Amino acid sequence: MPLIQWDETMAVGMEELDEQHMELIDLINEVYEAIQRHDEPMMSRILEKTRNYSDAHFETEEAILRSYGYPKTEEHGEQHRTFTAKLDEFKRNMHTTANLSQVFIFLSRWLSNHIMNEDREFIPWLPETNDEGA
Repeated sequence: MPLIQWDETMAVGMEELDEQHMELIDLINEVYEAIQRHDEPMMSRILEKTRNYSDAHFETEEAILRSYGYPKTEEHGEQHRTFTAKLDEFKRNMHTTANLSQVFIFLSRWLSNHIMNEDREFIPWLPETNDEGA
């Protein structure tokens, strides 16, 4: 059973972004499973997969934000770059100093906070959620 469950309170109202957020949650659940099994090789593969997928997602999200004129697109992008830098650090240090639980805690907290707080700020700029022409 997955540890983190997607629910509609996480939705930003744009299908493409919501589906990508669901995939990121699935990847974090895979990280949790690898930790439960103490499977470092699996963890390494999942971190790489998460890094690649998050790159594609962040690129898509930032392009959408730019196209709809979201004024904090660059600031939002900086948060994305901080996340990927931390993923790279975990991957580099996984066999030396990284604690697998720390990896999961970081990923789950960051993603939950980012989707539930930071991503909610751009909802008024998206066409599916902008009913009143904000």
